[in-house]
Amino acid sequence: MIATFAQMEARAAAERVASSRAHLLTSTRWGGGSPPFGYRTYAKDGARYLEINPETADIVREAARRVIDGEPVNALCRDFEERGLPSPADTYQRNKSGKDFVWHPRTLKGILTSPTLLGWKTRSEEVPGKKYRKRVLVHDPDGRPVRVAEAVLDQDVFDCLQDALTSAASPIGRRSTTPRTPLLGVIKCGGCGKNLQLHTSRKRRRDGTYRVTEKIRCLSRIGSPACPGYVFLPDEEIVTPVLRKLVAAVGDVPVTRRVYVQSARAMGDPGNPSVDADGDHWQFVPLGSTFAERWEGMEITEFGEDLVHAGVTVRCHPRERGGPVLEIPEDFRERLAKSLR
Repeated sequence: MIATFAQMEARAAAERVASSRAHLLTSTRWGGGSPPFGYRTYAKDGARYLEINPETADIVREAARRVIDGEPVNALCRDFEERGLPSPADTYQRNKSGKDFVWHPRTLKGILTSPTLLGWKTRSEEVPGKKYRKRVLVHDPDGRPVRVAEAVLDQDVFDCLQDALTSAASPIGRRSTTPRTPLLGVIKCGGCGKNLQLHTSRKRRRDGTYRVTEKIRCLSRIGSPACPGYVFLPDEEIVTPVLRKLVAAVGDVPVTRRVYVQSARAMGDPGNPSVDADGDHWQFVPLGSTFAERWEGMEITEFGEDLVHAGVTVRCHPRERGGPVLEIPEDFRERLAKSLR
């Protein structure tokens, strides 16, 4: 009998807890834990509620504006770290090690895609077949979203932000027709030696069109003590001066192609001692043009392939530090000749 009553009481307690959680979930009160980034909690009538946190909300609004203007989320994270803006981990005081937390692109994207920025209450929900979870709206018994605070972003800005994030994440949004980095594998950072890479950003104009900006920069983290973080204009500071210096250095050198030559004895009469007895060998044959003539009018991708085959690299520095520095191996002509058909 006692065991039966104990089971009944346990079931009743579980039902009361479930009912309390369901009520709390659909109420405007904050249920506990770390508040969403952009908000903070305040006490009222023995409960806690959400309100906008001016400091972190400004970070969210800046991030939203810059993403809409075409900046990648990764670039924003690097910039926020460089400026020392508090990350969610810093804001939630989860920093137990004393070290600065970094901005993670996945975390920032999660913040920018959350309906919480509109003031709606959300809950975490598993994504079928995935290891991560997503935030979904909480609805009241009538099926309406539950508002728990003022919006950090208005609806129009939030919608534009989601379009920009979706466009950046899709293959079409990445502009598959965008040219690859000019002279990829050839141009190196003069500061740390890593490859330089083309980065494209889009800034939205008031008329709805976009201004596209392309720059070449080092792959090192911005603010890394191992690299000054050089940034270049693709044509004016990379392609044109590199081509000019290469033509000045080796433009007059004849272009050759390596061909396989069979022995004269194999081609002639093996019984005739007057025939040259040289064995089979490779021979470099001039093609009748110089490197300057070969590169004139050549597409930048083909020009880059020539330099890769020849083993040429270029250490790129800003103009005030001397500009690009060529590193041409002594056997560059033979290396390139082996790739020509």
